[in-house]
Amino acid sequence: MLGLITGSGFDGLSELDEAEPDVISTPYGDVPVTRGWLDGSQVVVLRRHGAGHHVPPHRINYRANVRAIDEAGATAVVATAVSGAIDPALGLGDLVLVDQFIDVTHGRIGTFHDDAVIHTDMTEPYDPALRALLKQVGEAVGIPLVDGGTYVCTNGPRFETPAEIRMYRAAGATLVGMTGCPEVALAVEASLPYASIGVVSNPAAGQNDEPLGLDDIRAAMAAAARPVRTLLAGAAARLT
Repeated sequence: MLGLITGSGFDGLSELDEAEPDVISTPYGDVPVTRGWLDGSQVVVLRRHGAGHHVPPHRINYRANVRAIDEAGATAVVATAVSGAIDPALGLGDLVLVDQFIDVTHGRIGTFHDDAVIHTDMTEPYDPALRALLKQVGEAVGIPLVDGGTYVCTNGPRFETPAEIRMYRAAGATLVGMTGCPEVALAVEASLPYASIGVVSNPAAGQNDEPLGLDDIRAAMAAAARPVRTLLAGAAARLT
């Protein structure tokens, strides 16, 4: 069963057929999820920011979320990652299958291993087989995907400065967001196949001469909603 972790702009994905709310108890706290059917396939959806989108990026209980979606029965997880484009070749609404991350967050608990020295390999943090499946779905239904991209995760909730974006670009980052880490690393520790669809909502700071208005960002998210849903439904059907 596919697990979905949704964030900004995509909380509507929890509007499923035969939707049933559930609460998963974990050692790190209780987490609400929604069980149901997405275009004929059973899924479980977790809203990263909570009901009403009220939990800011730096206060998300990432350990509880990853543990909860694992214990809810998900055998693989696809997350949405609304992102700013560092790579100028990326346009509004582009969908990127992230394959690497750079974590510049601070103060977040990024491991389940509190009582032992355990080093987890992060050579391929985003599951290659799950990414390949998403690529196959995109090709089958005609949804263009950028295959590969490096996501830099900042702490938020403030946006980045142009100087920071120049530094991240020099380091090889193509997307910037605030919620992908430590989520992906925790999924790897939990042996839970994890993929992330980066959804470009705006140029990163300093990448555009004119500030992008909120209406432009909302329009980009609205345009991406249907293709993202189609991708997720196709992946869920192939994992059934």
